[in-house]
Amino acid sequence: MKVSRQLQSQVFSNQLIAELLIRLGRTKWMEKYNVHDLHCEAWAVGIWVKQAGIISYKDLANFWRETAAAIGEFLPAEKLDFGWLVKSMKSDKRYFVHFSRFTGWFCNCMKFKCWHNRISEEMPQFYKALNSKIFCHHVAAAYQMR
Repeated sequence: MKVSRQLQSQVFSNQLIAELLIRLGRTKWMEKYNVHDLHCEAWAVGIWVKQAGIISYKDLANFWRETAAAIGEFLPAEKLDFGWLVKSMKSDKRYFVHFSRFTGWFCNCMKFKCWHNRISEEMPQFYKALNSKIFCHHVAAAYQMR
């Protein structure tokens, strides 16, 4: 499976994989390696980590859901007639989020756009583990406010 570097850095970077392995209680790799030594590849069944084995796409999807929900709790959102304006944590920029019963959730942030344009084609098994629904922390904030 060939995954672009841009998508790989967003979905399963070494830092993220190390955090997920720790959450899953798989820490034996830490005795010999550090986060910079991790070698990760996208396989059909999950992310293969040379130093720690396979991480299923289901576990990766759950990690992203939990992370988005946790960050979304702290993002201020303003309800509009036709959607939400969600403030960024890092700047004063606000992102527009809306929901359509035909197309689902949409956000105008770069993460959402990248995932929306690439995941279904480059990582179809991960997309399936996400229940074929793309999201970001701005969408999570709007969802929690609805």
